[in-house]
Amino acid sequence: MSLTPLFLFALTAASILVAGLVGSTRRLGFWITLVLSIFFTPIVGFALAALSGSRRWPGKTRRVRRPRRLRWLRSAEPEDP
Repeated sequence: MSLTPLFLFALTAASILVAGLVGSTRRLGFWITLVLSIFFTPIVGFALAALSGSRRWPGKTRRVRRPRRLRWLRSAEPEDP
């Protein structure tokens, strides 16, 4: 008995699952990407998820963090020559 069909099935199932996981952070979502990967191919599902753009979370805006200034550098005053 050859294990090749089992490995081919496992590889296909794993690639469909990976495409779904990639889609979970995108606008399509996990389930839509998973269904598209099953009906078409995992490569098409992955491509559609990647092209759909990132998910926008309501109420959360991305804040730019400014670098912290060192206290000891701020408190030190330059000496006059």
